[in-house]
Amino acid sequence: MTRRVRPAVNPNTYRPAITTKADLGGWAIATSPTYEEGVTELTLTRDDWVIYVGFKGHTAFAAAVKYPGQTHPAGVLSLGLMARYLRGNREEMSAFRRGQRVIVGDQAGTVKDIIPDDETKVRLVVHYDRGRVGEPYTTHVRAEEEVTV
Repeated sequence: MTRRVRPAVNPNTYRPAITTKADLGGWAIATSPTYEEGVTELTLTRDDWVIYVGFKGHTAFAAAVKYPGQTHPAGVLSLGLMARYLRGNREEMSAFRRGQRVIVGDQAGTVKDIIPDDETKVRLVVHYDRGRVGEPYTTHVRAEEEVTV
């Protein structure tokens, strides 16, 4: 008896893997109707975050992320990084917004990006007022309007 070899699937682009990760991460999943070219769009929503994923059959070919407080997707999301966003710490991902003024130690700056590192840590890309750019964890950042007691 010969064994039939199954083709390998990429968990970063395989629709059932993406929907399972999204479901486990608390994302609401909505599917658009299939277009003539066989393309469907999956919309993943959690809190104010939205991720749009385009599929041709069961294979994702593109993704875009809409950050909290934004009206349109900010840009293309790498399919290789999508799992980080799906598993990202919910509380930390929603703690700050792009464009928000923050304090990191003794420096003030503006949040330019929010990047989940893994299931427990989230980094911010902060452009400091003195011209530098840093990537502190959200646990080391506070909103500029917060008062420390």
